[in-house]
Amino acid sequence: MPTGENSNHISQEPNNIFLLAKIIINSFKISLFSTKKISFLIFFFLSFPLSFFLFLLSVLTFPLKKRIQHLEEISLFSSIHVESKHLLEEANEEAKSLLFLKILFLFPTFLLSFLTAVTTVNVVFSVCSNGKPTILTAFTTVKVVWIRVGATTMCVYVIMLACTIVPGMLVAFFKTRPFVRVVIEVIGSGLELHMMAVTSLALVVSVNEGMYGFDAIRFGSGLMEGKRVCGWVFSGLFVLFSGLVRGTMEMSMEMAMDGSDFKRVESTVVINFLWDNVVWIFLYALMVQWSFVVTTVFYFDLKKRDSIKSDRDSEISLV
Repeated sequence: MPTGENSNHISQEPNNIFLLAKIIINSFKISLFSTKKISFLIFFFLSFPLSFFLFLLSVLTFPLKKRIQHLEEISLFSSIHVESKHLLEEANEEAKSLLFLKILFLFPTFLLSFLTAVTTVNVVFSVCSNGKPTILTAFTTVKVVWIRVGATTMCVYVIMLACTIVPGMLVAFFKTRPFVRVVIEVIGSGLELHMMAVTSLALVVSVNEGMYGFDAIRFGSGLMEGKRVCGWVFSGLFVLFSGLVRGTMEMSMEMAMDGSDFKRVESTVVINFLWDNVVWIFLYALMVQWSFVVTTVFYFDLKKRDSIKSDRDSEISLV
């Protein structure tokens, strides 16, 4: 008899397509109706500035990247050793400037991303739990959870870095075997997508649970059991949109700097470019904030499902 009850419950669980639609609809409801004032404040003071800084960093680093690439290509075809060495030294200096810019933007982008994530997750989870979130409670949560979220973020960076570096090293090792390279790239991309889904959920776990680091990542992975496809789809959609924005930006920058030697970017060019692409900055900010909303709603649904499953297992064990 217990087995029959268990089977009936499993058959009543929503399939992945229905769950995807449910989470997306609930996310829109929460963003547009339940928390519209708080969501606007988070967007205006956190998400949009974050998107602006990321776009500004891309605009400032793009000519440096192009110049480094240009210098390295010329050095490869240079027949004079001294000239080739000089070009590589110049490329190295440009690389230092590139690194300096990235370090300069690291703190503000990390801080804004951190605050956007924690406040959005707290507000959305509070609504899902029938609470009444305020901007004050959202920022109070930041003071409570910043250590464990920070620890989880560091673990996430390590994992995602490994997912990028290891497949790249294997591809370089098997460079004479095209088929093996393709297999490695496909597996690596799939693994990276899976880890993006797991680590995104882990950040939500760090905000709402008393866990951090790899414990939060393991807990998030366990919650996704049976519904991993949903996590993959959400991660894939976010990656797809980010890639679209990045590709559009690079095309726009190529056109804006056509004919330039990429040695420097005039401030007027930067301002005009950012103004011309303000719609993309706006949309990217929306996507960043909405991704946290979707992940939190997904987490809440998984948590509720896990709680029901635990209660059912307890009842079965007592029978």
